[in-house]
Amino acid sequence: MKDRNCDVLIALAGNPNVGKSTLFNVLTGETAHVGNWPGVTVELNEGHRIYNGKRLCFVDLPGTYGISATSLEEVITREFIVSERPDIVAVLVDSTAPERTIYLALQILELTPNVVIVFTKVDEAHSSGVHIHFDKLEQDLGVPVVPVSALKGEGIRELLETFTDFKRRVRRSEPLKIEYNGLEYFIGEIERIISRSKSLSSYPKRWAAIRLLEGDDRLEELLAKSGERDILQEVERIRQAAVNSVSKDLTGMMMKLRFEYADTLLKKIVVRSEVSRSSDHDVFQRPIIGPLLSLTLLFLVFLTIFAINTGFPLNVIADLLGRPDVAEAIENYSISGILDMAFTILADVVSKGLSGLVPHWLVSLLADGIISGLGAVLSFFPLIFMVFLFLAALEDSGLAPRMATSFHSLFAKFGLSGRAIYPYLISLGCNVPGVMASRASLDDAERYEIILSAPFIPCQARLIVALAFATAITSSPILQAGIIVLVYAVGILIALLTALLVRRAYFKTKEPPELILELPPLHKPKAKVVWWLTWDNTKHFLRKAGLIIFSLSIIVWALLYTGPQGYLPDAYGSDFFQYSYAAIIGKAIAPALTPFGFTFSQGWKVGFALFNGFIAKEVVLSSLQMLYGQEVDPVAAIRHLGLTPPQMLALLVFIMLYVPCMATVAVMYQESKKVSFTLGSIAYMISVAYITSLVIYGILNLIP
Repeated sequence: MKDRNCDVLIALAGNPNVGKSTLFNVLTGETAHVGNWPGVTVELNEGHRIYNGKRLCFVDLPGTYGISATSLEEVITREFIVSERPDIVAVLVDSTAPERTIYLALQILELTPNVVIVFTKVDEAHSSGVHIHFDKLEQDLGVPVVPVSALKGEGIRELLETFTDFKRRVRRSEPLKIEYNGLEYFIGEIERIISRSKSLSSYPKRWAAIRLLEGDDRLEELLAKSGERDILQEVERIRQAAVNSVSKDLTGMMMKLRFEYADTLLKKIVVRSEVSRSSDHDVFQRPIIGPLLSLTLLFLVFLTIFAINTGFPLNVIADLLGRPDVAEAIENYSISGILDMAFTILADVVSKGLSGLVPHWLVSLLADGIISGLGAVLSFFPLIFMVFLFLAALEDSGLAPRMATSFHSLFAKFGLSGRAIYPYLISLGCNVPGVMASRASLDDAERYEIILSAPFIPCQARLIVALAFATAITSSPILQAGIIVLVYAVGILIALLTALLVRRAYFKTKEPPELILELPPLHKPKAKVVWWLTWDNTKHFLRKAGLIIFSLSIIVWALLYTGPQGYLPDAYGSDFFQYSYAAIIGKAIAPALTPFGFTFSQGWKVGFALFNGFIAKEVVLSSLQMLYGQEVDPVAAIRHLGLTPPQMLALLVFIMLYVPCMATVAVMYQESKKVSFTLGSIAYMISVAYITSLVIYGILNLIP
């Protein structure tokens, strides 16, 4: 096999009827063929697949319950792993019966650390009320654990990425060590004896010692045929001493200890729910009532989440009712407001405490860069945690698949499945968890559709900007409402068309993802399972996207507070931003705005605000206030630009459509894991925003 020009050689192992052949066919497609294993009159299914530029070669080993070499299938599986030394052994475990099928995975882990554990039939497991904490198992065993449903294509992309990125993900460098209480001394003695054996040199010493203690016929035969009978006799003497010591059948005792280890392991990660199989008339499946009920329920759930975390939309409602004091209080005492207040105080304390002790630039870097960046990351934590908390509860209860089916016929017209309702609706509050929700997609194409399209859905930060611009454009409440409806309609329409474009142009397929769901019975969600799902998703955000957001915050600080002259506030006081690298970028953007009729003076100020809007969309308004003085309110700052109503509306459309914020870009990269896709997405969003706003500007100028 090593001469087949493989970048990664992967052996598939598993019990009979665990779904191995199905997974092999999905992974290899039409490349599968029957190959001969040199030296043995056995034919094995082989195949390959090119993924992320790597040639992955797969070998489908015979179905077996163990590797004790008590059958031909066990001999083939074991000897292939030892002699061919595959880069990865993918051991399949049946999610519907993990207690029975994980034993083989533990045996192979005792032989080699190069293992990926693949849990099959995860869709059936959920319908049966079986929940498995895969992240915890991965942590305990130190090898990647990937859940899949080969029939529905779920988890296949994650599995292929695990294969191509295995060396970075695996944390285990040695085979698994299970403690065989009462037998460890004898295992150690056999290890010492066989260390001088040449015939067993290709086997891990501890594993070979355990197998010989159990009485492995094949290893004993190897010792005998190679003229190492003296070693074999010493092994037999130690084995007899072990039998006399424990007065038990060694093979049965060691199997029992392995099953006890497996039982202890699985007790921590498997939860079973009682599910009722009684049939009911499901209102979610009715053509009109189903979507309306689903939308209402989801809307109320996410409205609650965002109200608690950011105050949205209660703050907007209070402001529209003429109570800006109430709106301010709602914002300040939301979770996000309290965190923002805490980090503002911390930055102020650091700034005052270090003032005069260290250079001014270092004080600013700590207070305005590092602490601000940390605050930017942690401010998303409660929001993302609550979003995934509710999504996990909906999924575990059986409500989520019902809601997905009720929306499927609508979203299928745009190349999406009904599951797209979650990321799109979440994005109305914040694009960050909206993009992260793409991981619930049915196939790879839909995942990328959502990653690229969800950021076009106007979030609550862009609504704040839209309200300010609408107020600056007109004093008519009806026209203001019309402007808000217009920009939301444009954003949602472009999101749907983008999804369709990704499927048709990028993945070159017209068929939407097929929503094949076995609707599980409705049941009360398990708190333990909900916690697993919630924390795992939130933890991944903090580890990956959090680091990117924090890094970008430092970069943005450098662009705002420094220029060709160095650290600017010392030289220019409060007007330093006009000389910053951010302002230079704004001036570079200005020529691109001339088709909108902007003068250079207007253009660089708008460009400056647009660049700062990359931090967060509401910063567009504070940037304009910086230009005209903090005492000027955002609406007045917009009017100070001296733009015509068509120019202001075109600018608003551009703001609503171009890159949402650096946090969204961070999770787009986290979910796609591709720099090229992320940069291409940024270019696409800016291009769409530019063309759409220019078209709207041209149309408005035609109106007398």
